[in-house]
Amino acid sequence: MDADSKCMRPSVRFDISRLQFRLDWRIPITLSIGHLHRKLYMAGEIFRLARAFVRPPNRANSLTTGGACSRMETAMKDKGVARRTFLKSASALPAAPAVLAQPKPNERLRLAVVGVGTRGIYLLERMQEAPNTEIAVICDLYDSNLERARKAAFNKQAVLTKDWEKAVESKDVDAVVIATPDFWHAPMTIRAAQAKKHVYVEKGLCRTLEEAKAIRKAVRENRVVLQLGHHQNSEPSFIRAREIFQSGRLGRVCLARTYIDRTNAWPEWQFYTRYDNQQLPADATPERIDWEKFQEYATVKTSFDPERFFRWRCWWEYGTGIAGDLMSHQWDGVNMILGMGIPEAVQTMGGLYFWTKDREVPDQWHVLFEYPKKQLNVTFACTFHNRHHGTNTYILGRDASIEVGERHCRLYAAEWTPEGAARVQAARKKAEQWGLDPELAHFLAEPEYRWKPGENPVSSHM
Repeated sequence: MDADSKCMRPSVRFDISRLQFRLDWRIPITLSIGHLHRKLYMAGEIFRLARAFVRPPNRANSLTTGGACSRMETAMKDKGVARRTFLKSASALPAAPAVLAQPKPNERLRLAVVGVGTRGIYLLERMQEAPNTEIAVICDLYDSNLERARKAAFNKQAVLTKDWEKAVESKDVDAVVIATPDFWHAPMTIRAAQAKKHVYVEKGLCRTLEEAKAIRKAVRENRVVLQLGHHQNSEPSFIRAREIFQSGRLGRVCLARTYIDRTNAWPEWQFYTRYDNQQLPADATPERIDWEKFQEYATVKTSFDPERFFRWRCWWEYGTGIAGDLMSHQWDGVNMILGMGIPEAVQTMGGLYFWTKDREVPDQWHVLFEYPKKQLNVTFACTFHNRHHGTNTYILGRDASIEVGERHCRLYAAEWTPEGAARVQAARKKAEQWGLDPELAHFLAEPEYRWKPGENPVSSHM
């Protein structure tokens, strides 16, 4: 997309039924559609327990998008960690990546955190709370980010550097946490894997199919664990939704809809070092920011621009737009429930409609995923000017439907009328609300899961 373009083409459709890329390692991939840079996030079945603090032995050839899987359980047994002890410790700790270990009593898991801006500082603070885990190296290209991270780190001897290669290859590091702009994810992940380091990398994983294949190759050849920063597959509400779907209570499912509707008083993705800060830092200068290093892997180089450094999500050169940053969460959650895999065709439509200044990527975007062999469609819709649907997902079955969000899961009876017959209500007791006004029924349907104050929710800034 050209920088001066205001909208995408009205519609794009392409057939990927002949894509010869087996996702036998369940790797999520992104597809770049020519000059438009449309990022469509696709993954194999995802199964994750975010509170699992298990590091598989080096011989475990694992690549996951969320952690808990049969290989993880095998690794637990190999390390002599009792499953009961593991689950007990996991439930008592804050949500954290599966690459965080439950090390031996005298062993510490040493982390390098690359990128400690808005998301990275959050990860640093949470990960160091895990038992026997230490932040050994901190890397960023902005001096103030490094200084803030030094204060936040429990380990005051942590090495601070602007050299990411030094950080990921350090002999004092067991695993690498990557929370940089998206265009850095592939080179950093590959280099870390080649250095035999386990990797937690934020979404979107990468920007092209070629990068995805290169990441998979590096992870498999070096026998390390890769975890992608999704969280819906570990939310209790989504786990409950999957249980309901697998029980057959929904009947035949032909459609799933998922949304991200949100807005603020300020333009979306306009924040600087913190999600609640909309002012460019006064010290955002060439002396404090290594701009040349920042754009090392950019295909188009520009003169120093602090707006691009902090608000990189707004430009295709550095980010993956709504697809990689937001849709990946929702698609991951739906795929975790339904296990539908890669679609045969995808259609997209979107553009700049509300927040139109100082950005290239759309502020409104719609996607249709087609699964003709499964007789299933999945839709995603996102807007940055209205909050109506929030981040809800709807799984629509013949007999019942699920509404699921980060803190709730509701089951509703379906209404349908057989031809030539009186109206039939296929209802379960938990959702027999159809004699009520539809608006009232929506709020009175008994939730299958509701978050309770005091619980330890799994959460993530998207």
